[in-house]
Amino acid sequence: MKTNSAQQTILVVDDTPGNIEVAYQTLKDKYIVKIATSGARALTLAKALPQPDLILLDVMMPEMDGYEACRRLKADPSTSDIPIIFLTGKTDADDETRGLELGAIDYIHKPFVPLVVQARVRTHLALREAHEQLAEEKSKLDRLLDNILPASAVAEIKLTGGVVPRRFENVAVLFSDLVGFTNYCDQHAAEEVIRELEGLFVTFESCARRHGLEKIKTMGDAFLATAGLLKPVGDALHAAVSCGLAIAEEAARSGRGWQVRTGIHVGHVMAGIVGQERYQFDVWGDTVNVASRLTGTVSPGGIGLTEQTAASLRGFAISPRGAVELKGKGSVRIVEVTAIAQNAAG
Repeated sequence: MKTNSAQQTILVVDDTPGNIEVAYQTLKDKYIVKIATSGARALTLAKALPQPDLILLDVMMPEMDGYEACRRLKADPSTSDIPIIFLTGKTDADDETRGLELGAIDYIHKPFVPLVVQARVRTHLALREAHEQLAEEKSKLDRLLDNILPASAVAEIKLTGGVVPRRFENVAVLFSDLVGFTNYCDQHAAEEVIRELEGLFVTFESCARRHGLEKIKTMGDAFLATAGLLKPVGDALHAAVSCGLAIAEEAARSGRGWQVRTGIHVGHVMAGIVGQERYQFDVWGDTVNVASRLTGTVSPGGIGLTEQTAASLRGFAISPRGAVELKGKGSVRIVEVTAIAQNAAG
C-alpha cells in the first residue's frame, strides 16, 4: 500500500465515455487514474503492476457485467484484497445487496456527486492503509512470539489466549553455565560483554535446535533448554548430552577462552506461561533445580548427571565423581560426561 496519496492508483471501469470522463476529472488531481472499458480489461489491469489501490466498477456493461467482474476479482488471490466500490445507476436495494455480498466495500449511485466520490475513495483508501498497518504489526508480533516462545505455546496462545501450565513427564533439562563470567565482566566493557554473550547464546541455540532441544531462556550467563518437552525426541537424555557436548565445543572454539559446565537431569517438570505483562515460557520443578545444581559439580567442559540418570546412557565417555552434596537432595552420587565414547564415534 502506497502511503503517498499522489502515488495511489484508481482503476475506473465503465463502458460509457461520458461517465469515464466525469470520474477521471473527479480523481485526476489526487490519484493516478487507469481506465478499463470492459470487465475483461479490468481483470487484466487489476493484475498488472503496479496494481490499483482501489477499483470503481460499473455494473451494466456488455459481455461481462460488473457483478461478474467483481466475483472474479475477489476469487483471484492476486486481486482479492483490492477494495471495490460499485459506481452504477442500478439503485434497487437488491442490486446493492448483491454487490456487497460479492465483496464490494461500498455502492455509489449515479448520477454521482464528485465530492461524495472523492470522500468515499479517500475514506476507503485510509481504511485499507490502516488495515495493512495492523496486519504488519500483527506479523511483527507473531515473529516476536516465535522468537521468545516455543511454537506449540504460540499456537495455544493464538487459540485460547494463554498457555495452561501442565506437568510433563520424562523431560531432559539442560543447564549450561559459563565459567569465569564474573571475571570476564570485570575486565571488559559492558557493550563488549553483551555482544559476546549474545553471539555465544545464538550459537548455543543453534546447538539446541540441531539436537532436537528447545531453548527455554537465558539467565545472565546461564542457558536453559529441554528435550522431550513440547516436541517429541527419540531419546531425550541422549539428545541433551549430545547438545551439552556440542555447546562445550562451540564455547571453546569461540577464541575467547570460554568454557562451560553443564548439568542435565531427567524427570517431570511443570511448564507454562509466567507473567501477565511480559510473556515468558518457563519450566520449573525439582528436575530443573537438580540440573542447575549439577553444573557446580563438574570440571569445565564436562556434563554432570546423577549416577541413577546416567545408568541408561550409552555411547559416551563417563567418569564417576563419587558422592556430592546437592542442596535439597543431600548426598548424591554423580558422574561426568566429557566426550563421545571412542567406540561410539567409530
